[in-house]
Amino acid sequence: MDDLRRQIDEIDNAIHDQLMRRTELAQQIAVAKGTNAVIMRPGREARVLRRLVGRHRGPFPKPVICRIWREIISVFTRLQGPFAAAAFAPEDGSDLSLLARDHFGSLTPITGYGSEMGVLRAVSDGKANIGILPLPESDRGTPWWPKLARSGKASPKVIARLPFAALDGGRRSGPEAVVISLAEPEESGQDLGYLIVELTEAMSRGALKTLLSDAGFEVRNTQAWADGPERTLHLVEVEGFLASDDGRVGALVAEASQVGHAWAVGSFAVPLSAEDLAVVTEGAGQPESPEAGADDAAGTDASTARVS
Repeated sequence: MDDLRRQIDEIDNAIHDQLMRRTELAQQIAVAKGTNAVIMRPGREARVLRRLVGRHRGPFPKPVICRIWREIISVFTRLQGPFAAAAFAPEDGSDLSLLARDHFGSLTPITGYGSEMGVLRAVSDGKANIGILPLPESDRGTPWWPKLARSGKASPKVIARLPFAALDGGRRSGPEAVVISLAEPEESGQDLGYLIVELTEAMSRGALKTLLSDAGFEVRNTQAWADGPERTLHLVEVEGFLASDDGRVGALVAEASQVGHAWAVGSFAVPLSAEDLAVVTEGAGQPESPEAGADDAAGTDASTARVS
């Protein structure tokens, strides 16, 4: 028993040594990037977690592996520059600041806002690097996503979807959200994109899907918002990565008379599924899902605030 404990101590020391070495490398990267560099790499972060989950073996839960690395990634992000989050946290609904805490780490300052517009303003004004908002599909009343239908550097874009590696093993039993930022989304190799289309005439969903398919988009789903009697916006989720300068967007506006404007408003890495996160017990034929209920190690602390 003493020998086994000694080996564990040696492993702990080795892990600690590597963390300190990783910190040194992160600081060197920060110097190389310069003061005006973008410190977020959502695509690379997703690739790192997918690689770790893909190589993982044994009964240690994959969601916890992801949680450990998300904490590490978040610390190193903050070491490279100021980093803060704004989260939709209404008094009568799901508090997305807890979801943000799970993904962006124990030490990231997170401010809760009682409205989606408050989160959007915080990101647009530079008060927060990222904003956490409910999925567009879960909008109630006036949706927030039409506010993304504009051009310019002060217009936030969707860069991630949460949870990426759910602690319930990918069963999606809790709230889900998207992350917005002024930083550009980054391709991860397995992505979905958001496109907003403004139509100049009434069109059925089927006709819109055909129009977009002809333009080179593979449509997953759509939703519409009538912004006045003469302006209808459609939020379209499409397969694959959608960059801000995707040539298909400009071609769609130029070639389709029914389209007044179109905006590529973000992309996100597809979250890990229950199958991705399943634990294969040695000697067993079937994978087992990780046990749900891993506690949020951070909880609510002094870095979480609420404003109305």
